[in-house]
Amino acid sequence: MVYTEDLIKDHKASLHCGFLLQIEREQKGIIMTYKTILKRTLLLAVIIFLWEVTSQKVNNLFIPKPEKVLADLIMSIKNGSLLMATVYSLRRIFIATFLSSVIAIPMGLLIYNVSICNDIFHPIVSVIRYLPVTAFYPLLIMWFGINETMKIAFLFIATFVYMMPSVLLCLDEINPDLINTGKTLGMNTFQLITKVQLPATLPSILNSFIVMIGTGFSYLAVCETVNARYGLGWMIQQNSSRGRTDMVFMAIIIIAIMSVICDNLGLYLVKKIFVWRYLKSDD
Repeated sequence: MVYTEDLIKDHKASLHCGFLLQIEREQKGIIMTYKTILKRTLLLAVIIFLWEVTSQKVNNLFIPKPEKVLADLIMSIKNGSLLMATVYSLRRIFIATFLSSVIAIPMGLLIYNVSICNDIFHPIVSVIRYLPVTAFYPLLIMWFGINETMKIAFLFIATFVYMMPSVLLCLDEINPDLINTGKTLGMNTFQLITKVQLPATLPSILNSFIVMIGTGFSYLAVCETVNARYGLGWMIQQNSSRGRTDMVFMAIIIIAIMSVICDNLGLYLVKKIFVWRYLKSDD
């Protein structure tokens, strides 16, 4: 009876300690979050201060004043042009990145698992990341015209040349013990792909997908140069030709903000979906 009571006391004590440790970790996490926000806010304030000082010493045609850019931002939000440009650009980027992933992932699995495909395509994949993507732009205009298909095709190439090697790198990082264990259990190639390779690599592949969205943003100014009508890149091109540097700065800032939002939202979702990948072992 005494032994049972001691066990109950020990169990309650361990639960209490675990609860206290959880609270301590949460408090540390909150403190770190506040510190990170403070540091980034200070950095942003310094950048804006330096921007303001520089804009007062040079011609505003080259570096516009922050307040002018802010006024343009408010005006663009009110008249709806910024929303329209952002929607069009995001649609082009997501369609192109999705298509590159849909093609890159099966191709990567094929190259990784079939030796003859590996011998033929692996050297090609090693080369495509060095291709000058912008050189395809005039070719795509000749092949597809100047409509939406050309723009999505260009962004597809821009993301695919990095997505394809990334998928192979993710597959190469699989622990060989996982593959050997699957083979020992009698799994065939299809079972290895669906039950070992994809579960092990999906977090890294999705992280690569998020990076490719950022790559798409970096090519917007090129993609939307011709006959775009709407888009953040088109906004940059049109206003730079008219000497509206303030509008160019505004569009660049919006692209940076959208990139940060997509990046953080994507990483948050990956961590929520693949919790096991980001679990921290107890000290």
